[in-house]
Amino acid sequence: MSIPHVGESIESALKSQIVPDQEFLLQAPATPGPAGQGVMLRVRRAVDRTDLPYQLRYVGFPEIGNYPALLRNCLDVPVSNNVCEFLQELGAKLDHEFIAKGCIMKKGRIKVTVFKMYKIGPGMTKDNPEPMTMSHLVELSVVTTKTDMAVADDLRALADQLKPLVQLDRIDYRRV
Repeated sequence: MSIPHVGESIESALKSQIVPDQEFLLQAPATPGPAGQGVMLRVRRAVDRTDLPYQLRYVGFPEIGNYPALLRNCLDVPVSNNVCEFLQELGAKLDHEFIAKGCIMKKGRIKVTVFKMYKIGPGMTKDNPEPMTMSHLVELSVVTTKTDMAVADDLRALADQLKPLVQLDRIDYRRV
């Protein structure tokens, strides 16, 4: 069996059952994003479903421009349960930790998350965490492309329906 050369197509690699693999580690950008932040990685797991994998999420910086909604690059990857130790070995530092309890609903392609945030501290378990606030948070999100501006109208329409129930705030990330 021959190993395909770099210039060959992915089809030939698949035919020979050898798939080229490139791996890259994330580095802080040369010109850091808002407030001097580096790369943001989030690790999530379902506390009540230990059979589900951990999720590693890369969250990009907010896009600067005249967009009707906040745009960010986002990448979710299922990972093993030792991801926190792996990230620490790479030099990542834990910034904060919390438990989110709530529900996820879908309206078309929009994901609506309603949750309450809880602190994690010494002596606390998942059954008795301390609330960070008495309020619930509501997040509207959708996976889309930069060129699909119709999704902003869908988000705005759903947000208008929620206005009697939810105090909506839009964050200007350029000022942060």
